[in-house]
Amino acid sequence: MIMKRINRLLIAGLMLFSTTFGLKAQLDFDSFLEAGIVDANKLLQNYMQPAFEGFGYGLASGWYNTAKTHKTLGFDLSLTISAARVPSSAEFFTFRNSDYSNVRYDGGASVDIPTMFGPNLGADDLPQLTFLDPDTGDEIVRISAPTGLGVEEGFMPFNAVPVPMAQIGIGLPKGFELKLRYVPEQTIEEDGSVKLFGIGLMHDIKQWLPGEKILPFDLSAFVGYTSMTAQAFIDVDQDQVAEFDASSLVVQAVISKKILFMTAFAGLGYSNYDIGLNLLGTYTTETSSFTDPISLSYKNNGIRTNVGVRMKLLFLTLTGEYAFQEYNTMSLGVGFSFR
Repeated sequence: MIMKRINRLLIAGLMLFSTTFGLKAQLDFDSFLEAGIVDANKLLQNYMQPAFEGFGYGLASGWYNTAKTHKTLGFDLSLTISAARVPSSAEFFTFRNSDYSNVRYDGGASVDIPTMFGPNLGADDLPQLTFLDPDTGDEIVRISAPTGLGVEEGFMPFNAVPVPMAQIGIGLPKGFELKLRYVPEQTIEEDGSVKLFGIGLMHDIKQWLPGEKILPFDLSAFVGYTSMTAQAFIDVDQDQVAEFDASSLVVQAVISKKILFMTAFAGLGYSNYDIGLNLLGTYTTETSSFTDPISLSYKNNGIRTNVGVRMKLLFLTLTGEYAFQEYNTMSLGVGFSFR
């Protein structure tokens, strides 16, 4: 029953991202396509960048809360909510006329426009963009640039991309611990579907150090991989669908120290993410028809450092973690741990 509820929360969070935070954002999508596929992809790539980058960084969080591996057949069950903070530099992107063939800003050579995770501005505060016919160069429409979601003005106290995650950990012989993230393919009413798989392996390397029994800390190596795919139905009758796929790899050394019922932990290593979004189907505007018009890709990698603390009361665990990376990420977790 508990795992079923956790899975429901995870699925709801993932679908919230892939639909509400995706193509159901505040866009005049038909106007984007009027400028042609190349310009439409470039606009959406810039506009949606912090959403997908933040999601990629969030996938790397919540894997562990101690460097001490379970005893054989010991296990834990945990639910983590991570929030990858969007840096202020990612709240706007610079639109330059020279970068586009069929879209222009008449007020100058360039202008700053909110990204999806920028502020929610009114039409009077947004620059006007003119979309031109790719064949004739004639003006088709003039609209306000897209605005941001204004996340910190709504349901979150700061500007961040939320990423929920559930997982289990199982102790294996020889100081190994297996961690699994798994959601079988689930369909949510008429919104779409989602599935997720993640696998991690932690190994106690302190056991191989001289005098390991007198060392006042635990030390392990960890590697974890997460893969998620989702579909968001744009228009079922028109076979219009957005396909979203994301993967993340984390490799870290982890150290922890237990004092009474508190455990402080820290990690240092590497993480990367690879995210893609494809808009499939046929989309018709006033002047043209486009098939599978949008294909976006986001990749990055770098050093990842995190610190955190776990409080354990009998079998219940409460965890707080903060990761230092391009999108600094705060995570809060609750779970149960045995042996």
